[in-house]
Amino acid sequence: MNAVAQHIQRGVKPDNPSLFADAAIDLTRSKAELMLENAFLPQQLIVLNRQVMRPALKPHEHVLIVVLASRLRSWKPALAIGQPDTLLRWRGCGSDTPG
Repeated sequence: MNAVAQHIQRGVKPDNPSLFADAAIDLTRSKAELMLENAFLPQQLIVLNRQVMRPALKPHEHVLIVVLASRLRSWKPALAIGQPDTLLRWRGCGSDTPG
């Protein structure tokens, strides 16, 4: 298995393997939030598939990830290509909300 596949596998493996608990949590989330998360994750995978060591985001990808995260209440667990502090730094803010 190559490094990208291993990184993706680690990134998508749930912290809590309980499918029932995860489904119950998702039931409390809005449709809009679930749709945003579904846009947020693939955008990160596009970047990961392009480069193994340290993903280099194109300017429009940088903006798109920050915008999607700013609209997503639970963006931290969905972040796969960096640390939350990095995303906050990209946006230029010090709070827990990237937007």
